[in-house]
Amino acid sequence: MPQKPYILPFVFGILALLCLSIAPYLVFVYAGIEKEMGLAQKIFYYHVPSAFSMFLGSFLCFVFSVFYLWKRDKNCDLWAACSAEVSLLFGTLVLITGAIWAKPIWGAWWVWDAQLTLTLILWLILAAYHILRAYLEDPVQSARFRAVLGIIGFLNVPFIHYATKLWRTHHPEVVRGEEISLPPDMKIAFFFCVITFFALFFALLFKRVSLAKARDELESLKAEIRD
Repeated sequence: MPQKPYILPFVFGILALLCLSIAPYLVFVYAGIEKEMGLAQKIFYYHVPSAFSMFLGSFLCFVFSVFYLWKRDKNCDLWAACSAEVSLLFGTLVLITGAIWAKPIWGAWWVWDAQLTLTLILWLILAAYHILRAYLEDPVQSARFRAVLGIIGFLNVPFIHYATKLWRTHHPEVVRGEEISLPPDMKIAFFFCVITFFALFFALLFKRVSLAKARDELESLKAEIRD
């Protein structure tokens, strides 16, 4: 049986593995082919759940950053940093899948669409977060700066989500507030992919946190030995 710190990564990892093995069937066989975009639309089932996972990571980074500035708890900084790291991973998937989808539909890998541009800004904020963590020598100052950056990054998320309502964009408005405007077969495949990506998100997050805590414990032991 896995040790306690590894139970959550193990459970979510198994769930993600099972879901990832089923998702391709739902996406490519069960769900129908969209009339206007054809097979290119299938990337939607990976693109949008990646975006939702990026938003989730940004939200968790925001929450733990607020708690860090309030409590000055190093554990909150650790969770915020790991959330930002996993969010950056899914943000990279969003940009890659978006480019793959854009090429056959818009005829270009990238257009300066409001939603795309705001997503890129969030990705750059998350990248800057990790640059600060890597290169600022003062850990307390680094944690404060990163907490502020994590809060600013999440404030961009509502603008990304509602960009199709706020501005004229190239993006189809599939997600309208709480309503998903898809046929039943596509909706089932979509929600299953969302669950799949959330399971993968939490598997990676809990694993990353456990590794970060193990590294901190190792550094503490090394310090004790040197002393």
